[in-house]
Amino acid sequence: MSCNSPDTIFQVTVTNEAKCTKEISTTQINTNILFVQGFTRWVYNTPVAVYLQIHEIQHSTTISKDLANILASKEFSDLTLVSQDKIEFNVHKVLLCARSEVFAAMFRNDLEEKKTGIIQIEDMDSKVLKELLNYIYTDKKIPNEMAADLFVAGNKYAMSGLQKMCENMLIETMSVDTVSDILLLGDRHSSDRLKSTALIFAMKNIKSVSMTEGWNRLRATDNDLCTDVLEKAVQEMW
Repeated sequence: MSCNSPDTIFQVTVTNEAKCTKEISTTQINTNILFVQGFTRWVYNTPVAVYLQIHEIQHSTTISKDLANILASKEFSDLTLVSQDKIEFNVHKVLLCARSEVFAAMFRNDLEEKKTGIIQIEDMDSKVLKELLNYIYTDKKIPNEMAADLFVAGNKYAMSGLQKMCENMLIETMSVDTVSDILLLGDRHSSDRLKSTALIFAMKNIKSVSMTEGWNRLRATDNDLCTDVLEKAVQEMW
């Protein structure tokens, strides 16, 4: 794969199952495909159909580096965001408005935030807010462990690109221990893709899932979702 920027990094998944998004034959690319995982290696020396899923996981351009430096330096900032734990972030109104229609709406209307230049972010701690700002300024991939919190932030501030990135992370890293929380997250924030994927995963692994703390939290929070999973599991059995 060619790329204009030497700083671009791709994550490539290769499989012989039709579960990825792009199909290509080794005869089309006229080369062997080498797939390494741990210490195991497979080489396809004969033409076979394989499936590739390619994600750009880092694209660092000059402008993103410059904007990251501006965020860090606080120079020319004209707005202050205050996190739930009272940490202040000096930011630039024009960038926030360009990246989020919700932020833009605050300053189109005669709201208190427009007058004071201070926005209280009562539902987001400083760690999450810092990563949200890093994404707003640089468009870089966010940490896996913050995908759930930043999915919520993306929903709140109408940032579809961030939501999509977080959705992909949550689905790719979904496990028996996390699926119940992801199911609730998808339901609460109207993500049909997240909800349906988690529902199917939980249904197929219901015995293990039902023994987790996540399942207990789900039962305490939304027993109807638990019932949906159990009903689908019973239907699958029959």
